[in-house]
Formats: sequence, C-alpha cells, structure tokens
Amino acid sequence: MAKKSKSKKSAGNTSNAKNIKALISQNKMVVQQNAEAEKRKQEEQEAREAAKREKEARLAAEAEAKKKEKETVEASEITTPDGKVIENKKTEEKTVKAEDKKAESKKDVKGAGKKKADPERRTMKKRIKETISELKKVSWPSFKDVVKKTGVVLAVVIFFGIVLWIFDFALNIIYKLLQGQPPF
Repeated sequence: MAKKSKSKKSAGNTSNAKNIKALISQNKMVVQQNAEAEKRKQEEQEAREAAKREKEARLAAEAEAKKKEKETVEASEITTPDGKVIENKKTEEKTVKAEDKKAESKKDVKGAGKKKADPERRTMKKRIKETISELKKVSWPSFKDVVKKTGVVLAVVIFFGIVLWIFDFALNIIYKLLQGQPPF
C-alpha cells in the first residue's frame, strides 16, 4: 500500500510540474502578446503624428500658394470695356513703395552717417502702451486695505524682532556663563 501512495504522489508531482510548465508558457505568451500590442500602439501613434505633420505641411503649402496667388491677382492689370488698360491700385502702391525703398537705399549710401528708424523703438513704444493698458486693468486695493495690511506686516516684524532679541540675549548669557564670566 505504501508503494501506491508513493506512485500517486509522484504522479501528482509530475502533473504539478506539467501545470507549472503550462502556466509558464502561457505567461510567456501573454507577455509576448502585451509587447506586440504595445508595439502596435506605438506604431499607430507614430502614424498619427506623421499624418498630423503631413497635414500641417500641406496646410502651410496651401497658405503659401494662396499668398502667392493673392499677390499675382493684386499685380494684374484691369481692362475696361473701352479697351483701356488700368493698373491695379495695389500694384501701383507696391511699385511706389519699391521705388521709395530704392531711393532710400541710395540716400543711405550717400549719407551713411544718418540714423535709420529704430525698429526696437517702435516695439518699446508698443510695450509701454501695452503695459499702461494692463495697469489700467489691475484692481487696486483700497486705502483701508493697504493700511490694515501694512499694520499686520509691521506687527509681525516687531514681534519677530523682539523674539530674536530675547533669543540673542539668552544665548549671550549662556555663552558668558560657559566662559566663566559674569552674565551682566
């Protein structure tokens, strides 16, 4: 009878070992599936980002094309029913501006010592205006609130000044006692 129980135990041990091996292989498969799923998610994310970048590039190219088209439309000539050719006003303005720039560049070459309009100065004026407009939006405290809060600050400063003075005085007495000198 003892032999039968040993054979049952060894059969149970082998089945336990088989179960453990099966669980290990199953665990490996789950880990592998999780890794593959994570890899797919990452690839999908990269594909979405690439599509987004392509869309942004396409939109930028379209905006640039519209800008160029608008410039060519502005530069076109208008023909009246009488057969007269009229140049677009915007084109005239552009040519005038271009001529002015050429004239200014010639002046700059002749009068190199003259100062140009400082672009930083414009931005400084703009910044000052923006600062003033923001300061107008600030909700300022009333005089009563300022007085109360100033009083609180002064009270706290005086309180901690006294506490520090007492602490310093006490430590000074202890220091003198440790040196063997009279404390006062």
